Amino acid sequence: MAIFALFGAGRIGMMHAQILNSMPTITIKYICDPVTAAAEEAANKVGAQVVEADQALADPAVQAILIASSTDTHAELIIKSAEAGKAIFCEKPIHLDSARVRECLSVVATKNVPLVIGFNRRFDPHFAAFKSQIETGKIGGLEILSITSRDPAPPPTSYIKVSGGIFRDMMIHDFDLARWILGQEPVEVSAQSSCLVASSIGDAGDSDTALVTMRTASGKLCQISNSRRAIYGYDQRLEAHG
Repeated sequence: MAIFALFGAGRIGMMHAQILNSMPTITIKYICDPVTAAAEEAANKVGAQVVEADQALADPAVQAILIASSTDTHAELIIKSAEAGKAIFCEKPIHLDSARVRECLSVVATKNVPLVIGFNRRFDPHFAAFKSQIETGKIGGLEILSITSRDPAPPPTSYIKVSGGIFRDMMIHDFDLARWILGQEPVEVSAQSSCLVASSIGDAGDSDTALVTMRTASGKLCQISNSRRAIYGYDQRLEAHG
C-alpha cells in the first residue's frame, strides 16, 4: 500500500484526490492546503487528515507527494519533497522561470527521487495508438502534425493571474505532445495570440486564443491551435499528414 500526501485541494487537487482514492493500492494520509475549508472538504471525502506541508513531509510513513497547488508553489514543494526523500508527482509547470526549474531538477537528481510532471496525454491510449501508427510507418514519413486544444470555458480570472498564461499553462501540454510525437526538437518557433473570448483574461494580462507553428531540423512542421472556449465541449484533436 502506497501512502500519499496531497498538496493542494482546489479544482485539480480535488480531481487527483478522487482518482487516488479510487485506487485500492493507495492511501491518502494527509491533505495540505492554506485554504482550510478546501482542505477539510477534500479530507472528509477521502478520509485523510488536514496538516501543514512540513508535518506531512516529516512523516516517514508518507512515501509519495502529489503536488496540485498553485503554480507559484510548485518549485518550493518539489525541492522540499525531494529533500525529504519522497517520490513526487507535480502538476505542470514546475515553475515559470527556467533557472528555477533547473534548480529543482538538480535537487531531484542529487536526492535521487522519482519526479513525474503531469503531462497526461502521453499516457492516453488514443494518443499512444496515434504515435504507434506514425512509428510503424502507416502514414509514411511525417510531414505535418496538427494539434487542436480547446477548453469548454475559460478558467476563473484568479486562476489566470497565477497560471503563467496560455502558453505556459495550457499549450504546455501541446508542446510536450508535439515533441513526443515528432521525435525531434523544434529549431524554429513562431507564435501569435489574441484575447477574443473573455475581456477579463486580457485585463489580467493574458490571451485566450493562440496559434504556434514549429519546424524541426529535418523540416517536419507542427501547428498548434488553442482556445479557452469551445461551446460544444472539450476538444482535443491530432492530425498527422505524411
